[in-house]
Amino acid sequence: MANRIGIGIVGTLLLLAGLYALWARDAHPDLAILDPGFFAAHIWAYIIAAAVLPAAAAIATRWLIFALALHRYGTRHGTGTAMLGVALQGLDRVDKLTVRVVCGERTRIHVRCRPGASLGEVARRLDQQAITRVRGVLGPSADLPVLVRLHVTRL
Repeated sequence: MANRIGIGIVGTLLLLAGLYALWARDAHPDLAILDPGFFAAHIWAYIIAAAVLPAAAAIATRWLIFALALHRYGTRHGTGTAMLGVALQGLDRVDKLTVRVVCGERTRIHVRCRPGASLGEVARRLDQQAITRVRGVLGPSADLPVLVRLHVTRL
């Protein structure tokens, strides 16, 4: 939803700038809409433009990267992660847990363990209770297939 709002705001601003440029050109045909000599005459305008343009480019690039990565990695589900933590509570050396719903296609569960963790016990709890608990809080995404990734870190 935020992507659509951002695109709508940028599109509206570009449309208004284009309409203003057309209106200014018709109202004053003898004046240039953007005069490069203005920046040479007013150094403060050059400094502001030099600061604003890279910042706008960085913000646009960041937004584009996140918009493209959202489809691949999905959105975090905090309540699902909490239920996963409850199901795996008491297991030693379980390091990180995440639950993500990827574009209404699947649910991704990632469990990271440190060396020496009882992987058999982790897999048994995931199979018996953790996935059921996570699906219980997902709501409309509860029927999606679940992909579980179990990762063991090195020392």
